[in-house]
Amino acid sequence: MYFFVIIFALIYWIIYGNFIGGCLMASLFVVLAYSVCRCQSEQKQMILTIEMDSLVLTEGDEAEIRLRIHGITSKINSYTFRLEYEMTSKFRKQRMRKKKNIVWNPQEGDSITLSEMITECDSYHIQICSVSWEDLTGMYKVKKEFNKQISFLVMPKRYEMGFMQEKIARRDLMEQGFEYDGVRKYQEGDRISRVHWNLYAATGGLWVRKNEEEEEERVKIGLSLDDIEKDRISDYMAAFYSISFFLKSQGVIQEIYYGEHKYLLCHIEQYEELFTDIFCGKYELSSDPMEHLYKIPLCEKGQDLQKFLYDMEL
Repeated sequence: MYFFVIIFALIYWIIYGNFIGGCLMASLFVVLAYSVCRCQSEQKQMILTIEMDSLVLTEGDEAEIRLRIHGITSKINSYTFRLEYEMTSKFRKQRMRKKKNIVWNPQEGDSITLSEMITECDSYHIQICSVSWEDLTGMYKVKKEFNKQISFLVMPKRYEMGFMQEKIARRDLMEQGFEYDGVRKYQEGDRISRVHWNLYAATGGLWVRKNEEEEEERVKIGLSLDDIEKDRISDYMAAFYSISFFLKSQGVIQEIYYGEHKYLLCHIEQYEELFTDIFCGKYELSSDPMEHLYKIPLCEKGQDLQKFLYDMEL
């Protein structure tokens, strides 16, 4: 390095007659050349991986995508990376191209956190497209292309059903101590011989004993977006999730109909699979002509959802 500084200084002195100025000018060129070469070397050596602690989030959570950088061995305190990435929501079919500046300190570890606030439920896909940064002098910039991808599911929010929980608890309390545990409300057409008269005497309401086929409660629920605006999809899914989760917590098996698809929901653990299928499927939710199919309403408040559940006469 010193050899090149002296050579540049001599040339500058011969041309302009200023040896000190020649030294300064030569030093600047040498530093710039060194910085550019180092930056190009980092570009070739840089390796990027992405990961997340959890691939299932809830609407309103902040998605934290951890970027790990390998291959750059530097004593520089910090780098400012210009990150370019695409974020796609599969169900809404929206694609957003984003750019963010992220500071990385090699001395503190190999990871950087990219944070995204998720305000709508959907299945999301993030692709890191490129990372660019400047050399030490700020006069030279390099850019490295990537195709690193990660997908994650964002579940709808869920409302609490306090009133309905109390209603179910009161019903269970009333049924305790009677000969038959399996009862339901009387419906037109039920035989009088199946009326639970002891329960009628205690509650004043008509209840009938369930037969073997009725012991396993099952309801059919239809999802339809025919009249739902695009920016209200999350509210609609939250209404469905709240109603469905409450039914499942009461042991009710559900047949979920969406588009041409049917999903048998028997366990609470199936919701992640169900919403993944809904959000990632190549179809639109539409109404179903099947009889006795409960159509989920668009409700924003837990009280409205509880009224809908109450009308289902659980």
